[in-house]
Amino acid sequence: MKKYSIIFILSMGLLFAPSCSDFMDYPPPTEISADALWQDGILAEALMYRIYFTFQDAGFTEETLASATDESMFIHGREFRQTMAGAVNDLQLGYIGKEQSGHQWAKLYLSIRTCNDFIANIDAATFDNRDKNQLKGEAYFLRAYFYHRLTRAFGGVPLILNVTTLQDDVESFQVPRSSYTECIDQVLSDLGQAETLLAGYNMDNTLKGRATAAAVKALRVRVLTDAASNLHDEPTATAHASIFASYANKELLFYNKGSRADRWNAAKNAAKDLMDNPLGHELPTFGGDGLSVEEKAQAYWSHFNQDSPDHIFSRYFIFTKGEAGTRFSLFNGPAGYHAWGGNVPTQDMVDSYSMADGSAFDWNNAEMKAAPYKNREPRFYASIFYDGAQWIQRPSDYAVSDPSGRIQTGYYQLNPGDAVAAYWPGMDTREGGGENWNATFTGYYVKKFVNPRDGVHANNINSVFPFIRLTEVYYDYIEACIELNELDEAKTYLNQIRKSVGMSDITSTSQAELRSIYQNERRKDFFYEEHRYWDMRRWLIAQGAPGLNSLKGVTVNAALKPGVTLGAGERYTHDETRWNYTYTVEELSVEPRNFPDKCYFMPIHRDEMNRNLTLIQNPGY
Repeated sequence: MKKYSIIFILSMGLLFAPSCSDFMDYPPPTEISADALWQDGILAEALMYRIYFTFQDAGFTEETLASATDESMFIHGREFRQTMAGAVNDLQLGYIGKEQSGHQWAKLYLSIRTCNDFIANIDAATFDNRDKNQLKGEAYFLRAYFYHRLTRAFGGVPLILNVTTLQDDVESFQVPRSSYTECIDQVLSDLGQAETLLAGYNMDNTLKGRATAAAVKALRVRVLTDAASNLHDEPTATAHASIFASYANKELLFYNKGSRADRWNAAKNAAKDLMDNPLGHELPTFGGDGLSVEEKAQAYWSHFNQDSPDHIFSRYFIFTKGEAGTRFSLFNGPAGYHAWGGNVPTQDMVDSYSMADGSAFDWNNAEMKAAPYKNREPRFYASIFYDGAQWIQRPSDYAVSDPSGRIQTGYYQLNPGDAVAAYWPGMDTREGGGENWNATFTGYYVKKFVNPRDGVHANNINSVFPFIRLTEVYYDYIEACIELNELDEAKTYLNQIRKSVGMSDITSTSQAELRSIYQNERRKDFFYEEHRYWDMRRWLIAQGAPGLNSLKGVTVNAALKPGVTLGAGERYTHDETRWNYTYTVEELSVEPRNFPDKCYFMPIHRDEMNRNLTLIQNPGY
């Protein structure tokens, strides 16, 4: 007889439950039988919360998916050095093979099994004190979500839609990989079931963190957009990479339903359906018109540190529970604040942000090079900590060296006769007076999502990680319009989004140019939200992305202006009237980067191949 750990199930229920009084009425046995589970709505609901816990700390783990892309670098190395060097293989999958990546094969299949259990048993359950339709709809939605995550990493995977047990014969576990098309069809079928069962469940009547009708529709848009993209189009992908052209099992990688236009129209129509009826969700405006760059930046930063109607499907963290997802500010805050640095933006990412007038930033422009952090767009100031950026007061022990609360990632002359080698290292550098072993290599720290409670980065804080936002649905619609060469329609909605962040209209009439602009806009708007890793793959642009094939940072030096001296005991603070600042972009050797074609798909681990002898490995491994 199947048994479930009641302690674990009940603890998962507390993640979402508005009250714990019902749960406290239960005795503390360590296991319950399946029969008992399907007789009690509270326990069944708790098992559903266990499935949701697959997301655990979501994108707020210590190591973020951003550092497996050109967005950032994980300063402590670990599996990222293997990942970023393109050195993954069927024994070492790098970061994507770790449980905290959210895309681990074994963990996702375990959760799929529990979804299967729900789908098989919920109709016959004898309880009537919980809505069975909601629970069953969630099971279909989550199964679709988990299978889609698997297809993003591996292509076609085994479709296991029934509950397996240890009593089954060996052949029950020897399930071959289904084609990518079959997998996408199954995901869409599950979403169809979920849409029917979750009709009427919306952001106003559903507990935060649980699936709604909007979440189902939004996930469908993402799935269809992936399937329509270059990576899953056989002619495009095989022309791009010889390992795809020579691969004998192309059905595992490519989508073969309809024409490219059919696929993009399906994604476009699914997106427009939700845009026209967003079920209570709203596109953010970041304070409306008439605000300064600074005000827009503050509104944009605040948006990602609170709940919002933009959020369609999110993971919510409560600081009193002490989950790792409440410690993003500790994991990634500047070293001069007793924080861990963690995942630091690359120079390539920093350079992607436009100037305030919408023009591209360019190090070859003398004026921009002399003051690279001036006159940038609001999203830059909301997302990036750079040398001289104003932040909060430092902890008392570090405030002695820096009472100004400005980020110090540069090196500063304190005595007129000092050579560069003797410059004082800022508090947030790897040679500075802060926690320098936790300091940035690139000269930057992430600001987006960093929001220290009570001004202390080490304090846990309430936070929300958005898996899917309404903004993504708009972006997917824009992308479909571009690929269908409906450029005026694409610009209408892209300019709507740009206007909300204080940017000028795009006027280009070139499909290729508009595609490039779109991809960069998407990069900035979903910075650190686990999009870039998949976007670069589905667009097949990794080889042309500088930040995936090299790692660059900036060295900031500040020389005293002629005739300027510091008073006795005076501390350094950013001051352009007293120091001349120079900015030198340099290639970093601390993490070699390279993206071979094989990395467009992840290898299936050798252990899984040995367990299931029907599995076929992905190309290049």
